[in-house]
Parts: sequence; C-alpha cells; structure tokens
Amino acid sequence: MRIFSKLDEMIGYVEELKEMLPEDEEDYLQDLVTRRACEKTIEVAIDSLIDASAMVVSAEKFGLPASEEGIFDILVRRRVISRDLGEILKDLKGFRNILIHRYAHVADDIVYYNLSKYLDDFYLFKSIIESYLEIEK
Repeated sequence: MRIFSKLDEMIGYVEELKEMLPEDEEDYLQDLVTRRACEKTIEVAIDSLIDASAMVVSAEKFGLPASEEGIFDILVRRRVISRDLGEILKDLKGFRNILIHRYAHVADDIVYYNLSKYLDDFYLFKSIIESYLEIEK
C-alpha cells in the first residue's frame, strides 16, 4: 500500500534529521549549513506526514477537507488519531509554513527547540496509522 511507503519515507527523513541535528544547541546555532539542512529535512518530513494523512483520508473515503489542517480534523473526527496528536500535527504544519515562507526571520533557537521537540511525534503518527490500517484490512 502506498501509504506505508509514504510513512517509511517520512521516517527516513526523521532518521536523517536525527543524524545531522547536533545534540548541543550551541553547535546547531554556530553552523549555517547544518541549520539549513535540518530545516529542509524537517520540511520534507512534514510534507510526507501531510501526504500520508491525505492518503488515509482519501483511501478511507472520509471526504474532502476544506484545507490541509482539515485533513487532521477529519482524522481526529474519525478517531484515527487523538485530538492531542491532531493539534501537534497542525503545529508541525504551521512550523513548516513558517520555514517555507519565512514569514519573519525565524529565530534559530526556536527552530532547534521545535526540531528537538517533535521528532518522536513522527514515530507515534506512523505507529498509529499503521495500526489503524491493519485493523481496517
């Protein structure tokens, strides 16, 4: 199933990010190349998460969301993911938009905090979606 491939792709990006993200924030802040590589990698990881979410909504014929955030609302409403995880996924999408569009200069320490904070949520999302899809077979 294509959804499983998309989830694996997402985790691949997260694994790459874990390898390149320095454990020390100061090291991150001092290295422009690492900062930009981490930003791009989290961006594509979040894109894969959004894609996988949309694939689940489509495959399960849950309806058309009004927006990308609506994808997460549908997954919550259909009890595929928890409300708390839905809010985290919306936060990730918002973080991605900030990185992509550079709405304002993004403080690198805040980017580092978000990179460090959200990585485990990708694994949780993958686990929940895989379990849901296995049950639905």
